[in-house]
Amino acid sequence: MAARLTAAAILLLSGLLAWLAITVPLVARALQVSIAISMAYVAWLAWQGWRVISRTMAEARSGAGEPTGLARGLSFVSIVIPARNEASVIGLSVAALRGLAYADTDGNPAFELLVVDDGSDDDTGDLARRSDGAADLRVVRRDPGGPRTKGGALAFAMPYLRGEIVAVIDADTLVERSFLESAMRGWRRDDSAAALQVSRRPRNTVTWLTRAQAEEQLMDMASQCGRWATDGTAELRGNGMFVRRAALEAVGGWSESALTEDLDLSTRLSSAGYHVTLAPEAVVHEEAVETSVALWRQRMRWAEGSLRRLLEHGPALLSGSQPLGRKLDFLAFAAEFLVPPLFAAAVVASLLTIPMPRPADWTVPLSLFIGYGLGTFLLAVAGLAASGERGAALIGRAARGALFLSHWLVVVPAALLRIALWPVRGTFVQTPRSTRPQDR
Repeated sequence: MAARLTAAAILLLSGLLAWLAITVPLVARALQVSIAISMAYVAWLAWQGWRVISRTMAEARSGAGEPTGLARGLSFVSIVIPARNEASVIGLSVAALRGLAYADTDGNPAFELLVVDDGSDDDTGDLARRSDGAADLRVVRRDPGGPRTKGGALAFAMPYLRGEIVAVIDADTLVERSFLESAMRGWRRDDSAAALQVSRRPRNTVTWLTRAQAEEQLMDMASQCGRWATDGTAELRGNGMFVRRAALEAVGGWSESALTEDLDLSTRLSSAGYHVTLAPEAVVHEEAVETSVALWRQRMRWAEGSLRRLLEHGPALLSGSQPLGRKLDFLAFAAEFLVPPLFAAAVVASLLTIPMPRPADWTVPLSLFIGYGLGTFLLAVAGLAASGERGAALIGRAARGALFLSHWLVVVPAALLRIALWPVRGTFVQTPRSTRPQDR
């Protein structure tokens, strides 16, 4: 109920502020100054993120990060692959993971693989068992019953795991043989971190929509690296996330009710005084969404899950003993969710004033749109430039990423409306896969 009331309050306050901004010049100028300040902060994050990614990628290219296939001095890792009706992709994914080169001094794999067949009604479990690879694999079935969420599947997996590090890999993911070694080496740059997030890259970049998601992933990594470099509250991103078991248990384990278990865990870790680090050089290759309908459903779940965890766990973080810098970073991130409803309200309010004697100040919604687009453009430039993109291709790809990210200006207000008017979703909505069954 508290979340519903807060969401409704945000929408109402956005409408009130938007009306004041388009009708009172002083309010409009104050809002535009705030937008300019936020853009300066985003530019600072983009620069810091570019520095972090450039440094780690240069190290990887220098030969210093040359893979050895050995886990010498590195932790044993338990890899969990939650899978429900993933027959079209699970075989290739598990085969790639079973082929990871990450062994102890005796040549034995320094990792374990566990597939959670989460109540599938296809042959997901059987195909996982038949996958080729050197590493051992266990498949456990979670029968229908209880929360049908990814967090529920991960919580179910915990008693079967023996590693001090738990890694989560989605069922549509492909990785290089050196992936695990790269990730764990990257963690050593900040070995006090409780969790680690690697880079995510689409592997089906065949359309404008899927290519734009590649730019989105790069700008997100730049943002997260910038937040980490400034001692902010960097976050996990679901696929390719690693967490220390002790820290996970200390904050209560996986949430079985959260729509976005990664963001929920990130905020609870931050509230407890832990932090997340990044390994941009380690990459998981996943499937991007290929249709606008599937994209809308995915983004609505992401937005609703993110907003709910901000409303549920944000107060504990802000009232806790976290350093002031992390609290301010969290507030700055949370403020990003105020721009979309304010923009939507400003557009609606401006349209309502058309028949009135005194028209609205259309520079208000325009400033919000330009400010939001410029921020995402700068982050995209940072991520692309750090990855080696240059010239016209850099500008073109960054522009495409910024244009694509403008969909959040519609998604976030819609998610707030859903939270305010409808009950909490109780199940995880799976993203459709692009790989045909005969391609496995």
